[in-house]
Amino acid sequence: MRTRIFLLLGAMAGATAAVARERLCEVNVNVTLTEEGRKFRPATPEHPVYYFPLLADWREDEAVEPGEEPPERAVLTKPLVRALIREGYHVASTKTPPPTLLLVFYWGAISAEFEDMSDDPEEPDPVPLNEKEMLTLVGASPVHNLHMSIERQRVLNAAAEDRYFVIVTAYDYAAALKKKKTMLWQARMSTPAQGVSMPDVVKSLVDSGAPQFGREMKRPRWIRAKVREGSVEVGEAVVVPDAPGAKGPPEKAGAAAGKE
Repeated sequence: MRTRIFLLLGAMAGATAAVARERLCEVNVNVTLTEEGRKFRPATPEHPVYYFPLLADWREDEAVEPGEEPPERAVLTKPLVRALIREGYHVASTKTPPPTLLLVFYWGAISAEFEDMSDDPEEPDPVPLNEKEMLTLVGASPVHNLHMSIERQRVLNAAAEDRYFVIVTAYDYAAALKKKKTMLWQARMSTPAQGVSMPDVVKSLVDSGAPQFGREMKRPRWIRAKVREGSVEVGEAVVVPDAPGAKGPPEKAGAAAGKE
């Protein structure tokens, strides 16, 4: 009996340690649609939508540790493509129906920037320099819908934090072929950058946001998601040629992707 008790206590201690090691991040998700975007139905696994992807460059505004190297593109593309497939969004190829969407993937890190406008060093007066950009990232564009002061303050607080982000913007593919930039919807996912790296949270960002792609949100959503522990697997991800309308099968990861 005593041996069994010791084994049980040991198993409980191991489980407790595993729970203690689990880290969570808070992902902010918000999606906005244009009038044109409301005419397009969102994808579902039963009724898939085909798209042409473009991956923009990594962007950072001092929200990462000095000297930190930008992640490899596959760190984003692999979990993002998988999340899109689960929701019914598939990369178009010569073996699929033609694309209806041009999806631009944009990722990076951004800092809330302030400048002290006070002449008194003991009474600083910080003025935000990129407040509009930060508020848009965390879903404050429909901030008038946030009636509760607590919810509104949560958005404002998030806009004052350094954040990692992934942005997916959908355009009308047919219009893009005619050199017209017709945006349909934009999904923004971000999380505080303190204490984590982009590879730690990129899967949490895309998994939290993908179910909302193409679906309008009246207010931002906050999702608790696991932070990656240990090493990340970076494998091949499918990308496509640089220009919309280019012919040929998808290329492997590492091929040049277009920019927004």
